[in-house]
Amino acid sequence: MAISAVGVGSGLDVNSIISQLMAIERQPLSRLDEQKTSFQTKLSAFGQVKSALSKLQDAAATLAKATTFSSTTASAGDTKAFSVTSSASAAPGSFAVEVEALARVQRVASSATTAPTVGAGTLTISIGSYAADGSFSPAADGETTISLSAGATLNDLRDAINAADAGVSAQVVNNGTIDQLVISSKATGAAQAFKLSGTGDLAGFGFDAGNLPGSGMTSIQAAQDARIKIDGLSITRSTNTITDAVEGVTLKLATPTDSEATVTVATDNESARKAIEGFVTAYNELNSLIKTQTAYNPDTKKAGTLNSDSSMRSIQSQIRGVFANPLSGLGGATMLSDIGLKIKTDGSIEIDSTKLTAALADPSKNVGELFAGNGSIDGFAKTLEARIDKLLDTNGLISNRTDGINATLKALEQRRASIEFNLEKVEARYTKQFTALDAAMASLNQTSSFLSQQLASLS
Repeated sequence: MAISAVGVGSGLDVNSIISQLMAIERQPLSRLDEQKTSFQTKLSAFGQVKSALSKLQDAAATLAKATTFSSTTASAGDTKAFSVTSSASAAPGSFAVEVEALARVQRVASSATTAPTVGAGTLTISIGSYAADGSFSPAADGETTISLSAGATLNDLRDAINAADAGVSAQVVNNGTIDQLVISSKATGAAQAFKLSGTGDLAGFGFDAGNLPGSGMTSIQAAQDARIKIDGLSITRSTNTITDAVEGVTLKLATPTDSEATVTVATDNESARKAIEGFVTAYNELNSLIKTQTAYNPDTKKAGTLNSDSSMRSIQSQIRGVFANPLSGLGGATMLSDIGLKIKTDGSIEIDSTKLTAALADPSKNVGELFAGNGSIDGFAKTLEARIDKLLDTNGLISNRTDGINATLKALEQRRASIEFNLEKVEARYTKQFTALDAAMASLNQTSSFLSQQLASLS
Protein backbone atom coordinates (compact mmCIF):
# COMPACT_ATOMS: atom_id res chain seq x y z
CA MET A 1 0.00 0.00 0.00
CA ALA A 2 1.42 3.37 -1.05
CA ILE A 3 2.06 5.98 1.64
CA SER A 4 1.05 9.53 0.67
CA ALA A 5 3.24 12.32 1.98
CA VAL A 6 2.27 15.27 -0.18
CA GLY A 7 4.82 18.12 -0.04
CA VAL A 8 7.72 16.02 1.19
CA GLY A 9 9.42 15.93 -2.16
CA SER A 10 8.85 19.55 -3.12
CA GLY A 11 8.97 21.23 0.26
CA LEU A 12 5.57 22.87 -0.40
CA ASP A 13 2.96 22.93 2.44
CA VAL A 14 0.31 21.53 0.11
CA ASN A 15 -2.31 20.81 2.78
CA SER A 16 -2.12 24.38 4.05
CA ILE A 17 -2.39 25.79 0.54
CA ILE A 18 -5.47 23.66 -0.23
CA SER A 19 -7.03 24.57 3.13
CA GLN A 20 -6.60 28.29 2.45
CA LEU A 21 -7.98 27.99 -1.06
CA MET A 22 -11.01 26.05 0.22
CA ALA A 23 -11.61 28.71 2.88
CA ILE A 24 -12.04 31.20 0.04
CA GLU A 25 -14.24 28.79 -1.88
CA ARG A 26 -16.46 28.31 1.21
CA GLN A 27 -17.24 32.02 1.60
CA PRO A 28 -20.63 31.66 -0.19
CA LEU A 29 -21.59 29.10 2.48
CA SER A 30 -20.88 31.62 5.22
CA ARG A 31 -23.09 34.16 3.50
CA LEU A 32 -25.82 31.52 3.16
CA ASP A 33 -25.54 30.69 6.88
CA GLU A 34 -25.90 34.36 7.73
CA GLN A 35 -29.02 34.56 5.59
CA LYS A 36 -30.39 31.40 7.18
CA THR A 37 -29.81 32.75 10.69
CA SER A 38 -31.54 36.01 9.73
CA PHE A 39 -34.64 34.23 8.41
CA GLN A 40 -34.75 31.87 11.41
CA THR A 41 -34.64 34.91 13.71
CA LYS A 42 -37.55 36.42 11.79
CA LEU A 43 -39.46 33.16 12.06
CA SER A 44 -38.93 33.14 15.81
CA ALA A 45 -40.07 36.77 16.05
CA PHE A 46 -43.27 35.96 14.17
CA GLY A 47 -43.80 33.06 16.57
CA GLN A 48 -43.62 35.49 19.50
CA VAL A 49 -46.07 37.85 17.84
CA LYS A 50 -48.44 34.96 17.08
CA SER A 51 -48.31 33.86 20.73
CA ALA A 52 -49.00 37.43 21.93
CA LEU A 53 -51.94 37.70 19.52
CA SER A 54 -53.39 34.41 20.81
CA LYS A 55 -53.13 35.64 24.38
CA LEU A 56 -54.89 38.88 23.46
CA GLN A 57 -57.57 36.94 21.58
CA ASP A 58 -58.25 34.79 24.67
CA ALA A 59 -58.52 37.91 26.82
CA ALA A 60 -60.88 39.52 24.29
CA ALA A 61 -62.99 36.33 24.15
CA THR A 62 -63.53 36.55 27.91
CA LEU A 63 -64.69 40.17 27.62
CA ALA A 64 -66.92 39.26 24.68
CA LYS A 65 -69.04 37.06 26.98
CA ALA A 66 -71.96 38.86 28.56
CA THR A 67 -71.67 36.53 31.57
CA THR A 68 -68.32 38.13 32.44
CA PHE A 69 -70.22 41.26 33.42
CA SER A 70 -73.16 39.55 35.07
CA SER A 71 -71.26 37.44 37.59
CA THR A 72 -72.65 37.36 41.08
CA THR A 73 -71.35 36.44 44.49
CA ALA A 74 -73.39 34.94 47.32
CA SER A 75 -72.88 34.86 51.08
CA ALA A 76 -74.63 32.89 53.83
CA GLY A 77 -75.62 34.30 57.18
CA ASP A 78 -74.96 30.92 58.85
CA THR A 79 -71.92 29.30 57.24
CA LYS A 80 -72.04 26.31 59.61
CA ALA A 81 -75.54 25.30 58.53
CA PHE A 82 -75.05 25.68 54.77
CA SER A 83 -72.85 27.16 52.07
CA VAL A 84 -74.11 29.07 49.06
CA THR A 85 -72.81 29.90 45.57
CA SER A 86 -74.40 31.81 42.72
CA SER A 87 -74.07 32.04 38.94
CA ALA A 88 -74.66 34.82 36.45
CA SER A 89 -78.36 33.97 36.25
CA ALA A 90 -78.93 34.76 39.94
CA ALA A 91 -80.74 38.01 40.67
CA PRO A 92 -79.03 40.34 43.17
CA GLY A 93 -80.97 40.54 46.43
CA SER A 94 -81.46 38.62 49.66
CA PHE A 95 -83.74 35.92 51.05
CA ALA A 96 -84.13 33.97 54.30
CA VAL A 97 -83.24 30.27 54.62
CA GLU A 98 -84.13 27.92 57.44
CA VAL A 99 -82.81 24.34 57.38
CA GLU A 100 -85.24 22.04 59.19
CA ALA A 101 -83.80 18.62 58.27
CA LEU A 102 -81.06 17.12 56.14
CA ALA A 103 -81.56 14.49 53.48
CA ARG A 104 -80.39 11.11 54.76
CA VAL A 105 -79.83 7.56 53.58
CA GLN A 106 -81.56 4.59 55.19
CA ARG A 107 -79.23 2.41 57.23
CA VAL A 108 -79.93 -0.91 59.01
CA ALA A 109 -77.68 -3.38 60.87
CA SER A 110 -77.77 -6.94 62.14
CA SER A 111 -77.83 -7.71 65.87
CA ALA A 112 -75.09 -6.15 67.98
CA THR A 113 -75.05 -9.11 70.39
CA THR A 114 -75.94 -12.23 68.39
CA ALA A 115 -73.97 -13.36 65.37
CA PRO A 116 -76.29 -13.75 62.36
CA THR A 117 -76.87 -17.09 60.66
CA VAL A 118 -75.66 -17.19 57.08
CA GLY A 119 -76.12 -20.02 54.58
CA ALA A 120 -78.22 -21.08 51.64
CA GLY A 121 -81.10 -18.76 50.83
CA THR A 122 -82.19 -15.61 49.01
CA LEU A 123 -82.37 -11.93 49.94
CA THR A 124 -84.65 -9.61 47.99
CA ILE A 125 -83.79 -5.90 48.08
CA SER A 126 -86.58 -3.49 47.12
CA ILE A 127 -85.95 0.24 46.63
CA GLY A 128 -88.93 2.55 47.17
CA SER A 129 -90.61 4.66 49.83
CA TYR A 130 -92.57 4.21 53.05
CA ALA A 131 -95.89 5.95 53.57
CA ALA A 132 -96.92 7.50 56.89
CA ASP A 133 -98.85 4.35 57.78
CA GLY A 134 -95.73 2.23 57.27
CA SER A 135 -96.74 0.69 53.96
CA PHE A 136 -93.96 0.29 51.42
CA SER A 137 -94.27 1.24 47.73
CA PRO A 138 -91.52 -0.24 45.57
CA ALA A 139 -90.13 1.77 42.67
CA ALA A 140 -90.41 0.47 39.13
CA ASP A 141 -87.55 -1.96 38.43
CA GLY A 142 -86.39 -1.37 42.01
CA GLU A 143 -86.27 -5.02 43.13
CA THR A 144 -83.19 -7.26 43.11
CA THR A 145 -82.77 -10.78 44.49
CA ILE A 146 -79.45 -12.37 45.41
CA SER A 147 -78.83 -16.04 46.26
CA LEU A 148 -76.22 -17.76 48.43
CA SER A 149 -75.30 -21.43 48.69
CA ALA A 150 -74.72 -23.56 51.78
CA GLY A 151 -71.54 -22.67 53.62
CA ALA A 152 -71.68 -18.98 52.69
CA THR A 153 -70.25 -16.46 55.18
CA LEU A 154 -71.21 -12.95 56.25
CA ASN A 155 -68.47 -11.60 54.00
CA ASP A 156 -69.95 -13.57 51.10
CA LEU A 157 -73.32 -11.93 51.74
CA ARG A 158 -71.70 -8.48 51.85
CA ASP A 159 -69.89 -9.10 48.56
CA ALA A 160 -73.05 -10.42 46.88
CA ILE A 161 -75.04 -7.33 47.93
CA ASN A 162 -72.37 -4.95 46.64
CA ALA A 163 -71.99 -6.85 43.37
CA ALA A 164 -75.76 -6.79 42.73
CA ASP A 165 -75.83 -2.98 42.21
CA ALA A 166 -79.24 -2.94 43.88
CA GLY A 167 -79.16 0.67 45.12
CA VAL A 168 -77.64 -0.27 48.49
CA SER A 169 -74.16 -0.97 49.81
CA ALA A 170 -73.07 -3.34 52.56
CA GLN A 171 -70.20 -3.44 55.04
CA VAL A 172 -69.12 -5.84 57.76
CA VAL A 173 -68.24 -3.99 60.97
CA ASN A 174 -66.70 -5.60 64.05
CA ASN A 175 -68.13 -3.93 67.18
CA GLY A 176 -65.51 -5.44 69.45
CA THR A 177 -67.56 -8.54 70.19
CA ILE A 178 -69.07 -9.81 66.95
CA ASP A 179 -69.30 -8.90 63.27
CA GLN A 180 -72.36 -6.91 62.21
CA LEU A 181 -73.70 -6.46 58.67
CA VAL A 182 -74.59 -2.83 57.89
CA ILE A 183 -76.68 -2.06 54.81
CA SER A 184 -77.15 1.53 53.57
CA SER A 185 -78.98 3.03 50.63
CA LYS A 186 -76.57 4.62 48.14
CA ALA A 187 -78.57 7.82 47.64
CA THR A 188 -80.27 10.16 50.09
CA GLY A 189 -83.98 10.91 50.10
CA ALA A 190 -87.24 9.31 51.18
CA ALA A 191 -87.68 7.69 47.75
CA GLN A 192 -84.40 5.79 48.24
CA ALA A 193 -85.61 3.76 51.24
CA PHE A 194 -85.45 -0.02 51.02
CA LYS A 195 -87.17 -3.19 52.24
CA LEU A 196 -85.37 -6.52 52.74
CA SER A 197 -87.01 -9.97 52.44
CA GLY A 198 -85.00 -13.12 53.23
CA THR A 199 -85.62 -16.83 52.76
CA GLY A 200 -83.84 -19.93 54.04
CA ASP A 201 -80.72 -19.17 56.05
CA LEU A 202 -81.02 -15.49 55.04
CA ALA A 203 -84.46 -15.01 56.63
CA GLY A 204 -82.83 -13.25 59.58
CA PHE A 205 -81.75 -10.37 57.33
CA GLY A 206 -85.27 -9.18 56.55
CA PHE A 207 -86.31 -5.59 57.30
CA ASP A 208 -89.60 -3.71 56.99
CA ALA A 209 -89.88 -0.26 58.57
CA GLY A 210 -93.64 -0.75 58.69
CA ASN A 211 -93.25 -3.99 60.66
CA LEU A 212 -90.21 -3.58 62.88
CA PRO A 213 -91.11 -6.45 65.28
CA GLY A 214 -90.99 -8.83 62.34
CA SER A 215 -87.64 -7.54 61.11
CA GLY A 216 -84.40 -9.36 61.71
CA MET A 217 -82.33 -6.21 61.06
CA THR A 218 -82.37 -3.11 63.28
CA SER A 219 -83.03 0.41 61.98
CA ILE A 220 -80.10 2.75 62.50
CA GLN A 221 -81.34 5.67 60.39
CA ALA A 222 -84.47 6.22 58.31
CA ALA A 223 -84.33 7.62 54.79
CA GLN A 224 -85.61 11.18 54.58
CA ASP A 225 -85.70 14.24 52.34
CA ALA A 226 -84.09 17.56 53.10
CA ARG A 227 -86.59 20.11 54.38
CA ILE A 228 -85.94 23.82 54.23
CA LYS A 229 -87.88 27.06 54.22
CA ILE A 230 -87.03 29.89 51.84
CA ASP A 231 -88.73 33.14 52.82
CA GLY A 232 -91.22 31.00 54.78
CA LEU A 233 -92.04 28.64 51.89
CA SER A 234 -91.53 24.94 52.69
CA ILE A 235 -89.36 23.02 50.23
CA THR A 236 -88.28 19.38 50.17
CA ARG A 237 -85.52 17.83 48.09
CA SER A 238 -83.96 14.38 48.00
CA THR A 239 -80.38 15.67 48.36
CA ASN A 240 -78.52 18.17 50.50
CA THR A 241 -77.32 20.06 47.43
CA ILE A 242 -80.22 22.19 46.23
CA THR A 243 -79.79 23.84 42.83
CA ASP A 244 -83.34 24.45 41.66
CA ALA A 245 -85.04 26.33 44.47
CA VAL A 246 -83.78 29.83 43.63
CA GLU A 247 -82.57 30.44 40.07
CA GLY A 248 -78.80 30.62 39.83
CA VAL A 249 -78.29 29.81 43.52
CA THR A 250 -76.88 26.54 44.91
CA LEU A 251 -77.34 25.65 48.58
CA LYS A 252 -75.25 22.91 50.19
CA LEU A 253 -76.82 21.91 53.51
CA ALA A 254 -74.62 20.84 56.41
CA THR A 255 -76.75 20.97 59.56
CA PRO A 256 -80.17 22.28 60.66
CA THR A 257 -80.32 25.96 61.61
CA ASP A 258 -81.50 27.34 64.94
CA SER A 259 -83.30 30.16 63.17
CA GLU A 260 -83.55 31.85 59.80
CA ALA A 261 -80.29 32.82 58.10
CA THR A 262 -79.98 35.42 55.37
CA VAL A 263 -78.54 34.69 51.92
CA THR A 264 -77.29 37.74 50.03
CA VAL A 265 -76.61 37.75 46.29
CA ALA A 266 -74.65 40.70 44.93
CA THR A 267 -73.21 41.73 41.57
CA ASP A 268 -69.56 40.65 41.30
CA ASN A 269 -67.75 43.51 39.59
CA GLU A 270 -64.37 42.11 40.64
CA SER A 271 -64.56 39.36 38.01
CA ALA A 272 -65.20 41.94 35.30
CA ARG A 273 -62.37 44.12 36.58
CA LYS A 274 -59.89 41.22 36.48
CA ALA A 275 -60.99 40.36 32.94
CA ILE A 276 -60.45 43.96 31.82
CA GLU A 277 -57.06 44.13 33.53
CA GLY A 278 -56.05 40.86 31.88
CA PHE A 279 -57.10 42.26 28.50
CA VAL A 280 -55.08 45.47 29.02
CA THR A 281 -52.02 43.45 30.05
CA ALA A 282 -52.24 41.25 26.95
CA TYR A 283 -52.78 44.29 24.71
CA ASN A 284 -49.78 46.14 26.15
CA GLU A 285 -47.55 43.06 25.83
CA LEU A 286 -48.40 42.78 22.13
CA ASN A 287 -47.92 46.52 21.62
CA SER A 288 -44.51 46.40 23.34
CA LEU A 289 -43.41 43.33 21.38
CA ILE A 290 -44.28 44.89 18.00
CA LYS A 291 -42.54 48.10 19.03
CA THR A 292 -39.37 46.18 19.93
CA GLN A 293 -39.39 44.04 16.78
CA THR A 294 -39.87 47.03 14.45
CA ALA A 295 -37.64 49.54 16.28
CA TYR A 296 -34.59 51.34 14.81
CA ASN A 297 -31.85 52.99 16.86
CA PRO A 298 -30.22 55.78 14.83
CA ASP A 299 -27.32 56.01 17.28
CA THR A 300 -26.28 52.38 17.07
CA LYS A 301 -27.77 51.96 13.59
CA LYS A 302 -29.37 48.73 14.79
CA ALA A 303 -32.86 47.70 13.75
CA GLY A 304 -35.36 45.26 15.21
CA THR A 305 -35.72 41.84 13.60
CA LEU A 306 -38.93 42.83 11.79
CA ASN A 307 -38.10 46.50 11.25
CA SER A 308 -38.60 46.38 7.49
CA ASP A 309 -41.51 43.92 7.54
CA SER A 310 -44.72 45.56 6.34
CA SER A 311 -46.86 42.82 7.89
CA MET A 312 -46.00 44.10 11.36
CA ARG A 313 -47.26 47.56 10.51
CA SER A 314 -50.41 45.99 9.11
CA ILE A 315 -51.02 43.97 12.30
CA GLN A 316 -50.42 47.00 14.49
CA SER A 317 -52.76 49.11 12.36
CA GLN A 318 -55.53 46.51 12.39
CA ILE A 319 -55.38 46.04 16.17
CA ARG A 320 -55.33 49.75 16.98
CA GLY A 321 -58.03 50.43 14.41
CA VAL A 322 -60.57 48.49 16.48
CA PHE A 323 -60.61 51.25 19.10
CA ALA A 324 -60.22 54.23 16.76
CA ASN A 325 -63.88 55.28 16.64
CA PRO A 326 -66.81 55.33 19.08
CA LEU A 327 -69.41 52.56 18.84
CA SER A 328 -72.74 53.97 17.77
CA GLY A 329 -76.01 52.39 18.85
CA LEU A 330 -74.99 51.52 22.41
CA GLY A 331 -76.98 52.65 25.41
CA GLY A 332 -74.00 53.46 27.62
CA ALA A 333 -70.28 54.02 27.15
CA THR A 334 -69.09 54.14 23.53
CA MET A 335 -65.31 54.55 23.96
CA LEU A 336 -62.68 52.92 26.17
CA SER A 337 -61.94 56.32 27.66
CA ASP A 338 -65.52 56.47 28.99
CA ILE A 339 -64.70 53.69 31.46
CA GLY A 340 -61.17 54.79 32.39
CA LEU A 341 -59.06 53.08 29.71
CA LYS A 342 -56.79 55.63 28.03
CA ILE A 343 -54.78 54.89 24.88
CA LYS A 344 -51.39 56.63 25.22
CA THR A 345 -49.24 58.08 22.46
CA ASP A 346 -47.05 54.96 22.34
CA GLY A 347 -50.13 52.83 21.65
CA SER A 348 -50.36 51.24 25.08
CA ILE A 349 -53.45 51.35 27.31
CA GLU A 350 -53.44 52.90 30.78
CA ILE A 351 -56.13 52.11 33.37
CA ASP A 352 -57.66 54.82 35.56
CA SER A 353 -58.63 52.49 38.42
CA THR A 354 -60.99 54.96 40.10
CA LYS A 355 -62.85 55.71 36.88
CA LEU A 356 -63.09 52.00 35.98
CA THR A 357 -64.51 51.13 39.41
CA ALA A 358 -67.13 53.85 39.07
CA ALA A 359 -68.05 52.72 35.55
CA LEU A 360 -68.50 49.08 36.61
CA ALA A 361 -70.76 50.18 39.46
CA ASP A 362 -72.81 52.47 37.17
CA PRO A 363 -75.50 50.53 35.23
CA SER A 364 -75.89 53.45 32.82
CA LYS A 365 -72.35 52.88 31.53
CA ASN A 366 -73.23 49.31 30.53
CA VAL A 367 -69.58 48.25 30.41
CA GLY A 368 -70.46 44.72 29.37
CA GLU A 369 -72.21 45.99 26.25
CA LEU A 370 -69.18 48.13 25.36
CA PHE A 371 -67.06 44.97 25.09
CA ALA A 372 -69.56 42.24 24.18
CA GLY A 373 -72.10 44.21 22.12
CA ASN A 374 -75.88 44.07 22.31
CA GLY A 375 -76.83 41.49 19.68
CA SER A 376 -77.12 43.93 16.77
CA ILE A 377 -73.82 45.73 17.35
CA ASP A 378 -70.52 44.01 18.13
CA GLY A 379 -68.60 45.42 21.07
CA PHE A 380 -64.89 46.21 21.06
CA ALA A 381 -63.83 42.82 22.44
CA LYS A 382 -65.98 40.83 20.04
CA THR A 383 -64.70 42.87 17.08
CA LEU A 384 -61.09 42.43 18.20
CA GLU A 385 -61.54 38.69 18.72
CA ALA A 386 -62.84 38.29 15.15
CA ARG A 387 -60.05 40.44 13.70
CA ILE A 388 -57.32 38.45 15.44
CA ASP A 389 -58.98 35.24 14.30
CA LYS A 390 -58.45 36.34 10.69
CA LEU A 391 -54.82 37.25 11.40
CA LEU A 392 -54.17 33.81 12.92
CA ASP A 393 -56.12 31.86 10.31
CA THR A 394 -54.24 29.27 8.25
CA ASN A 395 -54.64 31.62 5.28
CA GLY A 396 -54.09 34.72 7.37
CA LEU A 397 -51.35 37.33 7.29
CA ILE A 398 -49.00 35.62 9.75
CA SER A 399 -49.33 32.15 8.24
CA ASN A 400 -48.68 33.49 4.74
CA ARG A 401 -45.64 35.38 5.95
CA THR A 402 -44.18 32.45 7.90
CA ASP A 403 -44.91 30.07 5.03
CA GLY A 404 -42.86 32.36 2.81
CA ILE A 405 -39.97 32.38 5.28
CA ASN A 406 -40.05 28.60 5.58
CA ALA A 407 -39.98 28.29 1.80
CA THR A 408 -36.94 30.58 1.69
CA LEU A 409 -35.17 28.54 4.37
CA LYS A 410 -35.85 25.38 2.42
CA ALA A 411 -34.42 26.95 -0.74
CA LEU A 412 -31.33 28.07 1.17
CA GLU A 413 -30.82 24.53 2.47
CA GLN A 414 -31.06 23.15 -1.06
CA ARG A 415 -28.61 25.76 -2.32
CA ARG A 416 -26.23 24.96 0.54
CA ALA A 417 -26.34 21.26 -0.29
CA SER A 418 -25.56 22.05 -3.93
CA ILE A 419 -22.61 24.28 -3.01
CA GLU A 420 -21.20 21.68 -0.61
CA PHE A 421 -21.45 19.04 -3.35
CA ASN A 422 -19.51 21.29 -5.73
CA LEU A 423 -16.96 22.15 -3.05
CA GLU A 424 -16.13 18.47 -2.67
CA LYS A 425 -15.31 18.38 -6.38
CA VAL A 426 -13.25 21.57 -6.15
CA GLU A 427 -11.26 20.23 -3.20
CA ALA A 428 -10.65 16.97 -5.03
CA ARG A 429 -9.42 18.94 -8.09
CA TYR A 430 -7.09 21.07 -5.98
CA THR A 431 -5.71 17.97 -4.28
CA LYS A 432 -5.08 16.29 -7.62
CA GLN A 433 -3.43 19.39 -9.11
CA PHE A 434 -1.13 20.08 -6.18
CA THR A 435 -0.26 16.41 -5.84
CA ALA A 436 0.85 16.47 -9.48
CA LEU A 437 2.76 19.72 -8.90
CA ASP A 438 4.42 18.22 -5.85
CA ALA A 439 5.50 15.17 -7.86
CA ALA A 440 6.82 17.32 -10.71
CA MET A 441 8.80 19.55 -8.38
CA ALA A 442 10.15 16.52 -6.55
CA SER A 443 11.34 15.11 -9.88
CA LEU A 444 12.96 18.41 -10.85
CA ASN A 445 14.66 18.58 -7.47
CA GLN A 446 16.11 15.10 -7.99
CA THR A 447 17.33 16.05 -11.49
CA SER A 448 18.90 19.23 -10.18
CA SER A 449 20.65 17.32 -7.42
CA PHE A 450 21.96 14.74 -9.88
CA LEU A 451 23.31 17.44 -12.24
CA SER A 452 24.92 19.25 -9.35
CA GLN A 453 26.70 16.04 -8.30
CA GLN A 454 27.90 15.40 -11.87
CA LEU A 455 29.23 18.91 -12.30
CA ALA A 456 30.94 18.68 -8.94
CA SER A 457 32.70 15.45 -9.99
CA LEU A 458 33.96 17.04 -13.25
CA SER A 459 35.54 19.88 -11.39
